[in-house]
Amino acid sequence: MKMSLNSTFRWITVFLLVILLKNEVKSQAQIWFAPNLASVDMLNLFSQPEQWDSARSKIDVFKFYLVQAGTGGWSGVDHPAYNIGDNHLENFVDVQAFSKLGQWGIDIAIESFFAGPVKSYDPLECSTAEYVFNLTLDGSINVIQNIGANGGTVRYLAMDEPIRRWYPLYYYIYTEQTDPRPCLVDSLGSLADHVAAYILQMKEWYPSVSIGHIELYPEVGVAQFKEWIIALEARGVSLSFLHIDVHGPRVDEYISLGINIDVAADMAELKTFLNAHNIDFGIIFFDTYYDSQYWEPDEYNDSTYYAGTMNWVNSVHDANLKPNHSIFQSWVFPYYTTGIGPNEIPVNLPDNDSSIYSHTRLINEAVSILMDVEEPFLIDLPVSYRLYQNYPNPFNPVTTIEYFVLKPSWVSLTIYNVVGKKIKTFDEGKKNVGSYKIQFNGQNLPSGIYYYKLTSDKYSVTKSMMLIK
Repeated sequence: MKMSLNSTFRWITVFLLVILLKNEVKSQAQIWFAPNLASVDMLNLFSQPEQWDSARSKIDVFKFYLVQAGTGGWSGVDHPAYNIGDNHLENFVDVQAFSKLGQWGIDIAIESFFAGPVKSYDPLECSTAEYVFNLTLDGSINVIQNIGANGGTVRYLAMDEPIRRWYPLYYYIYTEQTDPRPCLVDSLGSLADHVAAYILQMKEWYPSVSIGHIELYPEVGVAQFKEWIIALEARGVSLSFLHIDVHGPRVDEYISLGINIDVAADMAELKTFLNAHNIDFGIIFFDTYYDSQYWEPDEYNDSTYYAGTMNWVNSVHDANLKPNHSIFQSWVFPYYTTGIGPNEIPVNLPDNDSSIYSHTRLINEAVSILMDVEEPFLIDLPVSYRLYQNYPNPFNPVTTIEYFVLKPSWVSLTIYNVVGKKIKTFDEGKKNVGSYKIQFNGQNLPSGIYYYKLTSDKYSVTKSMMLIK
């Protein structure tokens, strides 16, 4: 059957529009995935990729830790503080992890545990700045070369908390003393000298690698972030990105001590400043109250991690922060209470089982909230409906949930509580094209976060809502 010129042009236009839309989204926002370094099923991400098809399509960057992709002294296999189970270089090579990421169109990032003379607690390791400087360089180079030799290309390098030790606000609050750790440099300028030298050297050797920081908030405040960026720029260095790790319990402690902490306002101010300096602003999504693993080890598990992370996701969404990078990363280490071993939280797979609180399922559901996902109404796209945010939200006790059916299909709308127990199912059956609304009454339910999931023949999407009495 021959196609007319107009029909051919029409399909080419639609195809190019889809590509442009996809590229525009990726240029504005990236999704990063960093599984827990000791998660028991991390290798399965590469040997069983069909178990995370949906989440994998959303991910732009996959991040490894240096101890996972390093060799010799950089391997974390026997390291008492960073036990990584089976997640080490030899096994990643066996499952062709690095080359498969390239085939899937996912870039590779690495996270460095060392970022300068302030990152070590061992006086022997930081006895001279030159020693630590070389140690940092050697570790990063080693991992970049290992990944390159096994079919991958490192595109991003994240330096872990190089400035946190220079602004140890929590230490001054609790002791009113100068931080005694051996590697604390004596000035912001001295620290900036070391970090800038490291970045400039790495950029000379690997100009295609984008280098940025991970930093802890509120230990480092917005004013200090600004001061730090300006100090680096004065030394000829501009960061590619800054990823913020928000520590929930510390925020509460500061507030209890009379220190004014407004997370949403601070993050908005920081994003504006960073974007003005052409630096991508990123937020790390994890359970900001993961410290509860220490005092409730028997009750802390994948579902509690999931609930805590989703709460943080909703907070960022409600504040309309829209980070350039959304990083889904876990470093929950139950070995503090349950012993060393590859049992870290959460599991990674599968991404489509509502009874399993996996990291990839979390990514699917979080991205739909952060991005306000609504597929464009284009010809023959495999989308059968749109699900909207409930209103009002938060609610007490009644809220409205609306969805739109784009083509006749079977759908069901189900409400779940925070641990995945089904509360009620609405509208289960065949629906024609059109808009539908249901009212959910939480009068007999306790306050908290609830989820509503719309499912059709092949697709599903989940959003969260909050009941406050």
